[in-house]
Amino acid sequence: MSEEEERFGIGEAAARTGLDPDTLRYFERQGVLPAPRRDTAGRRQYVAADVELIRMLVHLRETGMPLADIAQFTGADAEAADPSRLRLDLLAAHRRRVEDRRDALDRALDVITRKIADYAGRTADSPQLLRRPDTTIAHSVQGEGPLLFLVGAPVGRGGFAALADELAGQFTVVTHDPRGIGASPATRGMAEPTPEVLAEDLAALVDTFTGAPAMFVGVSGGAVTLLELAGRHPHLVGSAVLHEPPLATLLDDDALADRAAAAFAVAATDPQRAVQEFYDLSGAAHHTGPDELPPTHVALPELPAEELDKNRYFLGRMAGPSVFYEPDVEGLRRARLTVCAGASSHHQMARRAAHALAALLHQPLIDMPGNHMGASAEPAEFARALVPLLLSKAP
Repeated sequence: MSEEEERFGIGEAAARTGLDPDTLRYFERQGVLPAPRRDTAGRRQYVAADVELIRMLVHLRETGMPLADIAQFTGADAEAADPSRLRLDLLAAHRRRVEDRRDALDRALDVITRKIADYAGRTADSPQLLRRPDTTIAHSVQGEGPLLFLVGAPVGRGGFAALADELAGQFTVVTHDPRGIGASPATRGMAEPTPEVLAEDLAALVDTFTGAPAMFVGVSGGAVTLLELAGRHPHLVGSAVLHEPPLATLLDDDALADRAAAAFAVAATDPQRAVQEFYDLSGAAHHTGPDELPPTHVALPELPAEELDKNRYFLGRMAGPSVFYEPDVEGLRRARLTVCAGASSHHQMARRAAHALAALLHQPLIDMPGNHMGASAEPAEFARALVPLLLSKAP
């Protein structure tokens, strides 16, 4: 008897599918699972095809397909004239529902992640302060081991809190709030937060800890800051991991650049519109595989006043200089840089830019867990992938 023809009882069917026997009986009573054959004693007899169908039913149920649709899919409720076409239509409709749910969950996760960063920043120990000529830079230190700076823009100490916790067992981790962010408030007459100015702030911070090269991780705009730091102060950069620097200047995409410039131009007066436009053009809140494109538009809810104020500064003053920064590629080829991107960021602006940068630096693009926000949304997985990269290029 072949494996396909082998027959076994409900206990083994349950073991193969991970379901209880009572659950199998329930699905059968509900009409979502065809009744199996029975032996002469009336005991259920399953074959391999039954198990595969049950496993598919579990996947469909876990992803929210209605029981009535599952019954149609399995063929338990009626005989369809064209079962393959019916199943194709049911799966296509269900995929649309799952994609809509995933988009909604991605948006919710983005909000939750940002609020975690906010509360982490508020509940963290009092930061140390670095006086700069025109402002004050708040920073925190934790852990033991080689010196590691986590750099973001606009991400600050709060946004890196979970990742810093993961890394503190192996590194002395330094995080800071870039000027105008968190506990480093914008002040009257303060210089604009361009990559050049942010790099000088970071250089001054590094100098307070060591005169020797250190290790760095830069995320999003923070990766752009590190590109400038490596060019201006190469003696400070022992190695740097750059995660998705969103450099529109490296993309041959005038339409995207125009949309980004338009979003930044209205941020001061209409931050809701600016956030919506930048959200849609970047695709950064979505999870996309190699064969998936981010949605062209997903309507955002009205942002609270606090978020609008933050984006007046971030999109109106900080994001533009970073997105339109032009790196000195020739000089950067001498630095120990590793360029990374989210494994779930395909066809998004920042991953495209990271791919272009890696190609210009004659190195492969390294996949990291999650999407553009993997460092904050998936800190444990991100840290596990990050440590080998840091140690392999440590000075």
